[in-house]
Amino acid sequence: MQRIYQAAALCFVALSAFVVWESWNLDYYTKLGPGGGFFPLWLGAIMGGLSLAWLVQVSRRKGSAPDVPFLPERAGIVRILLTVAALVVMAGFMNLLGFQLTMFMFLLFLLRVLGGQGLWVTLVSAVLGSFGMYHLFGRYLDVSLPAATVKFLANLGL
Repeated sequence: MQRIYQAAALCFVALSAFVVWESWNLDYYTKLGPGGGFFPLWLGAIMGGLSLAWLVQVSRRKGSAPDVPFLPERAGIVRILLTVAALVVMAGFMNLLGFQLTMFMFLLFLLRVLGGQGLWVTLVSAVLGSFGMYHLFGRYLDVSLPAATVKFLANLGL
């Protein structure tokens, strides 16, 4: 089991090295502020450092790890597949229903159905994660997120 974790850590080190390498081809800083290479460079460097720390931690572990299966049981695999399916459905409906409504339904599904959270926690998190993020990114960060193309929803401001 230790070899699997070491191989995974090395894959993350290689991925982070690739991200840092490719970020050198982008502008680090422009007249307006951080350029396209600023965040990839730092995120790749942080991921590489954490991956190296994980590799050292796994390699220094003494004794045998408890014999646990690498893949989750059937219920865990079903939850993973449902999450991936929900992401695909969300991506498919994003342009039609807009960010706010699509993200709201996605968060409702994840938190209530897959996460088993209470109704109030789910509703508050879904409202803040969908409508709140839309307004934060749209008004304050000036990032345009998809709006609904369905006429009825577009007239409602969604």
